[in-house]
Amino acid sequence: MQVQEPNHQAPLPVWNPSSEGIQANVTLENNALRARIDELEQTVESYESLLSELPELFERKFQQRLEPLMERYRLLARAQQMLGEPALPLIEEPSEPLTDIPIPFLERWRNRKQSHQGRSARNAA
Repeated sequence: MQVQEPNHQAPLPVWNPSSEGIQANVTLENNALRARIDELEQTVESYESLLSELPELFERKFQQRLEPLMERYRLLARAQQMLGEPALPLIEEPSEPLTDIPIPFLERWRNRKQSHQGRSARNAA
C-alpha cells in the first residue's frame, strides 16, 4: 500500500460539479437560445415581408397575362365590325379598381401575427 501525503487532496467527484460551473453552462445555453430565437425571428420577418408582397405580385402577373388576351379580343371585335357582323358583347373594363378580394385565412394569420408580436414585446420587457 502506498503512503499518502498529508497535504494530498482528492479531486472533486464528477457527480458533484460546482454550482458555478452549472450556472455558467446555463447562462451559455440561455445566450445561445436567445441568439437562435433572434435569428429565427429575423427569418420570419423576411418571410412575412415576402408574403405581404405576394398579392401585388400575383396581380401584376395576372395583368401581364391578361393584356395579350384583351388585345386579341379588341382586334377580333374591330375585324367583325369592319366586316359588318354583329358586334361581340365587349367586356367592360371597370372604371374603378376592383376591391380587395379576401384571401382565405389571411386575416386569421395577420391577427395571430399581431397577437404574437404583442407577446414578444411583453416578454422582451
